[in-house]
Amino acid sequence: MKLWLKGLAALSLGAALAVPTLAQEATPNTDISGTISVWTWPNNDRTFAALMPTFNEAYPNITVNVQGFPTANDAYLNNLQRALLSGSGPDVAMIEISMMALLRERPQWVDLRQAPYNAGEFIEDFAPFTVSNVTLSEGKIVALPKHTGPGGMFYRHDIFEEAGLPTEPEEVAALLSDWDSFIEEGKKLVVPNERWLIGNGEEILRAMTAQTGISYFDADGNLLFDEPVYREALERVREAGEAGLISPFTAWSPEWQGAFQRGQLATVLYGNWFGGLLKRAYATDQSGQWAVASAPGTDGNRSFNSGGDYIGILETSQNKEAAWAFVHWLVTNDESLKQQYQNDDLYPAYMPALEQDWMNFEDPYYGGQNVNEIFAPVQAEMVPVELDERDTIAIAAMRTAINNVARGVATVDEALAAAKAEVEAKM
Repeated sequence: MKLWLKGLAALSLGAALAVPTLAQEATPNTDISGTISVWTWPNNDRTFAALMPTFNEAYPNITVNVQGFPTANDAYLNNLQRALLSGSGPDVAMIEISMMALLRERPQWVDLRQAPYNAGEFIEDFAPFTVSNVTLSEGKIVALPKHTGPGGMFYRHDIFEEAGLPTEPEEVAALLSDWDSFIEEGKKLVVPNERWLIGNGEEILRAMTAQTGISYFDADGNLLFDEPVYREALERVREAGEAGLISPFTAWSPEWQGAFQRGQLATVLYGNWFGGLLKRAYATDQSGQWAVASAPGTDGNRSFNSGGDYIGILETSQNKEAAWAFVHWLVTNDESLKQQYQNDDLYPAYMPALEQDWMNFEDPYYGGQNVNEIFAPVQAEMVPVELDERDTIAIAAMRTAINNVARGVATVDEALAAAKAEVEAKM
């Protein structure tokens, strides 16, 4: 990590002299014309709409019709699955990371490795774990990686200061270096029934399992709930719950969202994209009060992924050339990635972008902190996890286990046994 930070510092020093432009491998012909349809979910639909003027500067003769369906793994997924089965649907479609294993084997995706796309020539320019997610065993590339979710710990440094704790990111990272210290020091940030260390126990378990590279299923499809990290993570959730560190709010509920604005949550463990929600929805008047530090670590590893999405072309598209122009531009073009990062905190999967000055700047929302100094090493060090089409079943069962342990409704053993039985019954 130190070497990476030195590299960032050197980049910053040299940025005034020269800023590299992103390579544009296999750039499609800008004279392409036609109309294409793109399916996605909120707020990607808004993001795409905002990009259209810039896209049309490069491709003035392509019209892009964007349709957003509510939630990536609900209405959107159902509509896309029906389209794949019926041979209908859009020219271009998004795939959320949790849906990748369920969708990538479908034959309706264009193989982007083949001409005229030739994505195999530059696929290694994307984060390695994203490449493995879109590449099938026979080598087919079903989509291009769009964004990832390198994880960290967002925290209210004014609350840390009030509690008498360090406030600078390096000092906070040193103080909360592992999950034991996170829980012990976190007790100082709590005001009973008014303020909590963290919103929900799922944040703890998700980070711990990802840091060890343990998924819900292994490559052979075996359920992994018996792996030690699940028990260890649930024990941390139990400790945090008993100490009153976990809020009573359900994640993503209006009450949970409002807790940020009310200053009731001292930390949150998600991918870098969560900063966009803080800035534009949950904590709009708290500029300068938030900062980002490395998450507490498991066996010394503090890196975890939290989210990510991909974009591919359907075989039924009647204008694959225009569809490819849009997909390629969206995920590799400098101005596209810049706008998506600075307007929506979407972290590029395209690795050359990480060296750009527009990703390495003093962000006033974080009190002048360059948060990419936290997220860039995470993207480089993340341990890939195995994706399985039954992940959603396992996620739901483990979420119940987490909530029951946090509230003291079940012991760790009872919660694990119930979660395992629930998943096995549906396999």
